Amino acid sequence: MIKKSALALMALMVLIVVVSGCTNENNTQNNTQNISNQTENNTTGSSIKSPEEAKAIALQYVDEAGVTAGTPVLNTDNGKQIYVVPLYKNGQTVGEIELDATTGENLGGAGGAP
Repeated sequence: MIKKSALALMALMVLIVVVSGCTNENNTQNNTQNISNQTENNTTGSSIKSPEEAKAIALQYVDEAGVTAGTPVLNTDNGKQIYVVPLYKNGQTVGEIELDATTGENLGGAGGAP
């Protein structure tokens, strides 16, 4: 009877060691992969480096002649950084373009040419 209990206890201990070792290794691999993915996501985007770059990107989306970009403002909306670039024509505000500061994507805007 004691041999069976000792054998069962030893088998249980071996099982715990094996399972905990596998889990720890898997967690290490998963954590390493997650860090790798985060680094890749942060470096593969074409993040906007400066307000001047935001102005240049915004003007790529303007079709009307004579429109200029004003000083971009960096805002945070729902945890996402966005450049709001005002647009002017003949000294008057005619609209704005919103750019994702991480990807440079045109998120739209407001206003329009007169």
